Amino acid sequence: MKHFKFILLFCIALGAHAQQYPFWTQYRSDLFMMNPAVAGTRNDIDLRTSYRDQWVGFTGAPKTIGVSLNGKLYKNMMGVGGYIFQDKIGPFAYTSAALAYAFKVKFDDVFLSIGANGSYNSMGVNGNLLTYQNTQDEAIANVISTQKAKAFNAAAGAMLYNDRFFISISMNNLAGTTYNFDKTMEIVKRGIYKTVPHYCVSLGYKWSENKDFIWENNLMAVFVAGTPILVDYYLRLHIKQSFFVGAGLRLGVAVVGQVGYTFPEWGQISYSYDYSTNGLSGTNSGSHEIKLAFWYSKKKVNRGRATGEFKNQRYQYML
Repeated sequence: MKHFKFILLFCIALGAHAQQYPFWTQYRSDLFMMNPAVAGTRNDIDLRTSYRDQWVGFTGAPKTIGVSLNGKLYKNMMGVGGYIFQDKIGPFAYTSAALAYAFKVKFDDVFLSIGANGSYNSMGVNGNLLTYQNTQDEAIANVISTQKAKAFNAAAGAMLYNDRFFISISMNNLAGTTYNFDKTMEIVKRGIYKTVPHYCVSLGYKWSENKDFIWENNLMAVFVAGTPILVDYYLRLHIKQSFFVGAGLRLGVAVVGQVGYTFPEWGQISYSYDYSTNGLSGTNSGSHEIKLAFWYSKKKVNRGRATGEFKNQRYQYML
């Protein structure tokens, strides 16, 4: 059974158009990795790191770690940043490093940010974790002997936002990159891994009757050719703009719980847990995700509220 799981993951990676870009339960915090337009929309300097351990107990299940840094330039009208993450799935290790740029247009009470990034990516295979029956199968042999393939890719996106709401649209794997593990000059290629574009639409808003209890709503949909649409919603309650707790639903996939604490002057820590509700529920004990955020802002902060950025500002900016 152990060997079968590895072979299954291997075949999916080489032969299927699946969701290849990692997904984070706390996607609002990691939105910069999914939309380059987020660069420069939060603080003067914004550093975030995350770790996701998915489907705990399932052999070869995904593990993802990432770090991102972005900030504002030119009187808050531009943003720059970069990130690096590694996504491990069974014998495969996908690493991506990107640099992003965004420019912003100021309206009466909102900003429109438009951004793009370029990324350098590598796909590695650990042959020691693969068990295969036919050692003469060239499609597999080419991958095992090469061990790593590299390629460039890109992403683009836009975001309309203020401190109370946001609407985000982005496209990852824009270039439709092909990882070629076959180094021969033959017409028929073997050992090919193709990426497909990922379209992400996300929106969120905050509301409250009492400033000490703020409700934050977030919704995301991800469209990838050949897979069901991923729809995720979660609701968080911020208590006195410090402690927060939340719950969510990933349609047909999982239910989610979140908890965290915001330090208005410098950062945030949060944890989330996913419980599978699909056919994988009996094979794993859930997914864990931890986020750490650190930021610096020149603007005066009062109980988490950066002053003067928006006309009708009411809340701290969405973290």
